[in-house]
Amino acid sequence: MTSSDGRKNIYVCEKCRGHIVTRDLDEGTTPFMMKCRATENCTGTMQSSMYRVFDGRMRASHEWFKPDPSSWPTYKTGMQEHLRMGGLVLREIKP
Repeated sequence: MTSSDGRKNIYVCEKCRGHIVTRDLDEGTTPFMMKCRATENCTGTMQSSMYRVFDGRMRASHEWFKPDPSSWPTYKTGMQEHLRMGGLVLREIKP
């Protein structure tokens, strides 16, 4: 566990107004903006709330993690560079 374990953030889509709650499993860089993951087939862009989550009881639906370096070659070139620079990868939390 790291000092960022469980740190929560909310991303809100500018188009559909949907949102996701994320948690950080590892220390690293997360994006300010990303494609919508709240609503299927939405073409909008989600924006970070900059870790201002006022209700800590909100359950995370996604998590940011640092994959094992041995798996980095399976990612596209841009993502590999992101990982080398300390970036994290997003995955959905399965119940």
